[in-house]
Amino acid sequence: MVYETFLKTVKQSMKERLGPDFTLILQPITKNNGLILHGLCIGKEDERAAPTIYLNHFYESYQKGRPLNAILDDIMALYQSSPLPDDLPIEEFLSQEQIMEKVIFRLINEPANRELLKEVPHINYPQLDLSIIFYISFQKDEDSLLTALIHNRHQKAWNRSTEELSLAAITNTPRLFPARIRSLPEAIKDIVKKSSEDEINEDTLEEFFDDSPLSPPMYVLSNSSGINGAGCLLYEGILKDFASCSGSDLIILPSSIHEVLIIPYNEDISFDELAETVFSINQEEVPEEDRLSNHIYFYSRSSGKLTIAFTSSAPIGTKNP
Repeated sequence: MVYETFLKTVKQSMKERLGPDFTLILQPITKNNGLILHGLCIGKEDERAAPTIYLNHFYESYQKGRPLNAILDDIMALYQSSPLPDDLPIEEFLSQEQIMEKVIFRLINEPANRELLKEVPHINYPQLDLSIIFYISFQKDEDSLLTALIHNRHQKAWNRSTEELSLAAITNTPRLFPARIRSLPEAIKDIVKKSSEDEINEDTLEEFFDDSPLSPPMYVLSNSSGINGAGCLLYEGILKDFASCSGSDLIILPSSIHEVLIIPYNEDISFDELAETVFSINQEEVPEEDRLSNHIYFYSRSSGKLTIAFTSSAPIGTKNP
């Protein structure tokens, strides 16, 4: 079954399962780095919003031999287990009084998102090949993250300039999503703890890790939620303070849109080797929509500026079904 037929078949089959009270819509959705996902939007007349279930990975499962009925069962289970909040704050997205306190920014790759950037207010950082785009955050706690991308039509309706959105986001984002810097071993331990279904005893966890310091030392910069934390690079004073504490300039490796790696600079470090490592990890380990850049960045203590230290010729790029 070809991809387009699969999408139509899933929609019709889910419609039959859910019944006449439900409205199902197939729609392509452009994600980060130009990746196009196809979502099945499932709504009811009495609901003010509708969840979207992305079907791309379900098609991959189908191609690998998973029966269609089993896939439909999976989609139904996902829909039933992911209800929208009962108190979805739609009014906040429409209220001029509320929105400016909830505007935040996220960092993305500029060349890979030029089509998206035509549709949304943004600020380019050409010296970094990066841009920031703006969202409304409906966050209540770190376990409940709900955001909405601000498009040009929203900006026009609110009569807000890009500069106004930027000033609000620069204030709100660090407040709502504070920065966090940890050593790489600490970050890995936290990931292992969170991903484990069973509680891991601290002593048991230590047995799996070598306490010898990394050479060179590496640190992970992200936000408190660990989601879209690469924007912490732009938080006021974050790199300046860390460079001052480490007593050196800084090398920044853009590991993903969720975090970056920081390495205190020394003359023995090879930018060529680091760039090759970043490119290899991006291609093999990081999902396309989570990639930030293949470049290496450098923070100078003396100038206080963040610039590209090594330029990769390889674009972020995407592939779609």
